[in-house]
Amino acid sequence: MNFSFFVVTENHTNGYVDYIIDSFFFFSIFATICVIINKNPIVSVLFLIFLFIIIASYLITLGLSYIGLSYLLVYVGAVSILFLFILMLINVRISELLSNTGNSILLAIVIAICFIYTVNQVLPDSLAAYSNYIDYLSSLFYGVRFSVEYINYVFKILNINNYTSPLLVTSNIWDGSLGETTHITAIGNIMYTGYSIWLIEVSVLLLVAMVGSILITIKKSEMELKSSGTELDISGVIYGMNMDTAFRRRDSHT
Repeated sequence: MNFSFFVVTENHTNGYVDYIIDSFFFFSIFATICVIINKNPIVSVLFLIFLFIIIASYLITLGLSYIGLSYLLVYVGAVSILFLFILMLINVRISELLSNTGNSILLAIVIAICFIYTVNQVLPDSLAAYSNYIDYLSSLFYGVRFSVEYINYVFKILNINNYTSPLLVTSNIWDGSLGETTHITAIGNIMYTGYSIWLIEVSVLLLVAMVGSILITIKKSEMELKSSGTELDISGVIYGMNMDTAFRRRDSHT
């Protein structure tokens, strides 16, 4: 029996050209700015949907297909459409649309700068990609040359002995897929083993939020019915008093 093995490597672009990945960044920044500066909430939600589509496309391009499709199903298919219908049903006043919201732009810029700085300090960007050759590794990081000592230090942290160590070895027959770890398998192992308590807490929190919103709606509807019934009773009493007064005046004239 002949076996064919091949090595699957990973890099930060998943085989795509760098400027294709960068285009997602620019479009996402543009959509985010449009969400903030637009005065019409319906237009802002449309740009928010566009932002989620860009993020999902970026994740699918990187090879994270499950997470990207989850973004499309959850955020674009459910949350954003729900927001859009709610805003279309709400009577938005023209005065609110014409109100000046330029004061929030400076705050948004400050928050964005702080967020980007924090993410760049926390995420190990220098460990995001590695390849079999130092020159190719340098080209992935926009022409920055890395020394051999630095590469050895990176691979030591990653527990890799040399540059040619494979990330995954698999075969083209059916039993090779049994040893592979897909995105869904990895997320399920993390979610239902090490972080199962957090999953239960989030589920309980969502249940409490759903029950609370239903109770608030029921109480509000009951109060509206009581107030409307009281108004009807008062109006009926006033109408009866007016009719009684009118009959008395008519009797007195006759």
